[in-house]
Amino acid sequence: MLSKFIRASIVILAETHNPSILSPDWLKRNKVITEDPNQFVLTPDFAVFDSKSFNLIVDRQRLQLSVKKVTTANQKKLVESVIKYVELLPHIPFIRLGLNFDWLVEEDDQGSPPEIAISMGEINDFHSIFPEHDLCFGSIIFAKKNGYRLRLVVEPRDENALIYRFNFEYNIKDLDSGAIKERIKTCLDLSSFASKIVKKTTKLTEGESKQ
Repeated sequence: MLSKFIRASIVILAETHNPSILSPDWLKRNKVITEDPNQFVLTPDFAVFDSKSFNLIVDRQRLQLSVKKVTTANQKKLVESVIKYVELLPHIPFIRLGLNFDWLVEEDDQGSPPEIAISMGEINDFHSIFPEHDLCFGSIIFAKKNGYRLRLVVEPRDENALIYRFNFEYNIKDLDSGAIKERIKTCLDLSSFASKIVKKTTKLTEGESKQ
């Protein structure tokens, strides 16, 4: 069984973003993203910037910056880029911050991902409710700590793989830019925490997981 860290992104919800200013020149000049774009779209209400390492999508209410290849170095750049954006635009009324990480766990010669079983009240066998169906189960877990709310969705990708989707959400409404930046900086620690959850729930060793 192998696990792979396949996605890392940061999302900021705001009352009003301003996509129209996010030209490649503005992003580079202000050191938000210094890479040249492979693809770029800019309208008053929508901006897309795609480069070697990053994908940026912004509309009036939502900014999402993702790394294309998840490495520790790229995650550090991700954090630095979003912090720079917040520093440059402190007048924007930010509302929510989301730190997102996806892991893929799949079968190999050593074994398959763990099977998820569920019960509800006195019902332990859902095959009796769905006769003649092939069933596979996922799960949703909510947890709160240190000002964030974690939503973890574990879903089957097929019979031999599971996707773990972590969303750590902070309420940043009415916070100043310094407090918002401190929450953004938790990205690497929460990424590591997510990795530990994947390993513990699948009983993977360090050698069986990779970024």
